[in-house]
Amino acid sequence: MEMAQSLERYLRSMDVAFSIHPHEMETSLSKLCSEMGIGPEQTAVPIVLRTQKQAFLMAVVPLDHSLDLDRLSGLLRREFLYLDEAEVSAWFLDSEPGAEPPIAEPYELPCIVDRSLFEQPRVFMRAGSHRALISMDNANLQRLYQAYPKAVISNPSVLPLSDEPLNRTDPTSIIAIYNALDNLDRLPSIPVLAMQLLEQASSEQTTAAELASTIEMDPSVTAQVMRYAGSPYFGYRGNLDSVQDAITRVLGFELVSNIALAIASSKAFNVPQEGPLGMRAFWKHALYTAVLAQSLAKKINRPQTLNPPRAYLCGLLHNIGVLLSGHLFPQEFRLLNHEMERYPQRSLSDIEQNLVITGDVQRFIRLGHDHLGGYLLEKWRLPQAVSTCAYYHHDAEYVGEHAEYVMLIQLCNRLLAQRKIGDLGRTELHAVQTGGLISDADAFSVLEKVMAMCPELDNLADNMAA
Repeated sequence: MEMAQSLERYLRSMDVAFSIHPHEMETSLSKLCSEMGIGPEQTAVPIVLRTQKQAFLMAVVPLDHSLDLDRLSGLLRREFLYLDEAEVSAWFLDSEPGAEPPIAEPYELPCIVDRSLFEQPRVFMRAGSHRALISMDNANLQRLYQAYPKAVISNPSVLPLSDEPLNRTDPTSIIAIYNALDNLDRLPSIPVLAMQLLEQASSEQTTAAELASTIEMDPSVTAQVMRYAGSPYFGYRGNLDSVQDAITRVLGFELVSNIALAIASSKAFNVPQEGPLGMRAFWKHALYTAVLAQSLAKKINRPQTLNPPRAYLCGLLHNIGVLLSGHLFPQEFRLLNHEMERYPQRSLSDIEQNLVITGDVQRFIRLGHDHLGGYLLEKWRLPQAVSTCAYYHHDAEYVGEHAEYVMLIQLCNRLLAQRKIGDLGRTELHAVQTGGLISDADAFSVLEKVMAMCPELDNLADNMAA
């Protein structure tokens, strides 16, 4: 099949002249255009959207552009969400998945077209098959889209064009994405309180009173530290009247510093509370990972290479890239949330690599929440073990510096996946590999003790998310 039948019938009924360009089977449109000598600016692609009230829309943009959802929403005075792959395929029953044509009428969809396409003498597009493109000259393109509104609804991409999975071992691609991240005006700076806490934690001269005084500058962080210290998890039965009491009587300097640092850091992000990737789910995953990592580190008992308080902070912040993704790309984050809800058996990393979006945001999302988080924590100058765990907590082959912390966080994630906590999905519920850090029996024994504290940990996570 070179063309979807409904599309061919429609084009002929509209008297739109077009040419067919057969080719070998190829699912990557960017690669195909490169091989055929077709400019991405003269290649039209469809993006199917919906509103909360289930009104649908096809937006047609050039291959080398990113859809501007904010601008589109402003133009049409409604908020749009991306459709996932299954929802898109349901509209194009006679097309191969991923080869949907940017022509709305045969599929009874309303449509809006980016104006820049009409500057091209000839425009190419998919026609329902991965074995042929079609093209038409400007006059026929005008005839094809004459009934649809035209507007500037996209922006030129700044990253190298590719719709293939990102090669995360290619330093050229990664550096280009990091450079583009640096140029985003929404990239959050480290909160002032977090910076002050980092400075105090790095100084051996800082006293418990000075640390308490800094934390007490922020009432919400103070309240969270006090709730944490009063949790049944720590078993302290006396009265706690101040943060300094929490430090000296219950938690200790390093743990209080780490808890406050994580809570203060999370204030840099504006993300939804609910959903499998929302703030509540983030803190539940973070807190369980932190407590489990600290408990395992104590059991392993190698404080020179696995310091329990440092392991705790690695656990709290290893997934901070999820918050950064939600903060930078709220519309795409909604789609990620939707996909995680719809396909709980899939891992977040797998969904990120296959998300049906276009343009620069696709490249940022495919970089992965792990690399996004590691890059941000490195920019914020958090301890290297913490940023390394964020970078590599999905890389089972990592053998570099702080590898034991990385292995520990990976072990925590695999153990918690057994209890449906985290983002590994249900497909990874295989035998837990401890990496030689600890015996299987000891690992599961520690897990059982942590899970026995579920009510207390869930309550703490809810408070931290509030």
